[in-house]
Amino acid sequence: MFSHYIPALFWGLFIFILCAIPGKNLPHYSWADLLSVDKLVHFTLFFILIILLKRAWLFVYNGVRSNNLLAIAIGVIYGGSLELMQSYFYTDRSGSWFDFLANSLGAICGVLFFGKLIDNNGRWKFSNANK
Repeated sequence: MFSHYIPALFWGLFIFILCAIPGKNLPHYSWADLLSVDKLVHFTLFFILIILLKRAWLFVYNGVRSNNLLAIAIGVIYGGSLELMQSYFYTDRSGSWFDFLANSLGAICGVLFFGKLIDNNGRWKFSNANK
């Protein structure tokens, strides 16, 4: 049962590590500022986190669709917590309301698009193995 949560837990840890890296150690590209790549990264990280979490719930609860509000709450609270930690605890990092918004929108879209990406058996819909 716990094994179904491993991908989501590792992804959450990956997000935590990325957010804890001092800002001076992160690559900075001037073109990225123009395209707002940072916000897309935040969005994508939380989109994937919620997809993995909801997929684990499908396995744990035998195909029963999970509570979408709980999934969104987890994404918003985790994203907000990371931004607060960046503001108050991490060296050379700063929290951002826009990053928090991107995290939250990623979590919301993860919930909204989950059914388009994952079937009721927890398999990716676009996988060749499903055919």
